[in-house]
Amino acid sequence: MTSLALPELFHVGWVVRDCQAAQEELGARLGAGPFLSAGETSRFEHAIVHGKPAPFSLKIAFGALGGVLLELLEPLDDRSPHAEFLAAHGEGLHHLAFLVDDFDEQVAAAMHASPPMDLLIDGTGPGNQVRWVYLDGGSDPARGTVIELLERSELSLSAFAPFLELIGRSRPAPG
Repeated sequence: MTSLALPELFHVGWVVRDCQAAQEELGARLGAGPFLSAGETSRFEHAIVHGKPAPFSLKIAFGALGGVLLELLEPLDDRSPHAEFLAAHGEGLHHLAFLVDDFDEQVAAAMHASPPMDLLIDGTGPGNQVRWVYLDGGSDPARGTVIELLERSELSLSAFAPFLELIGRSRPAPG
């Protein structure tokens, strides 16, 4: 079995029905927070989902949870894998995200791993400021883990800086 050489975990993606309610519940129950919104609505107009153009919208917030950056994702339509996940599994852990220096090499390695990973979302096209992908960890839902790879660049580091400050980091560890 071939594995990826991933750097330190960047964030954990958690799908929720209501972003604001989840922030309040996680804050009260687990002491999570503070949270910062990534804007009222995050639109992904140039995403390729399951190999086809499928623009989608999410409400996104990042927060601190025990020293880990937590990304809350509320689907605002039915076109994203997040909405599919919510319909099939309810709220919960959706993906693990990593900022990588060698983005193209990591994506290629994932596609040729044993077993290979499937490209769930391709966010590398024109119009996407930060190149990113979701890789589906396998056909066995019990062991499959969705992995998000984000390209480490000055732009991505600047975009994520306010969220990293929530967990006391100014920049993610080199990948």
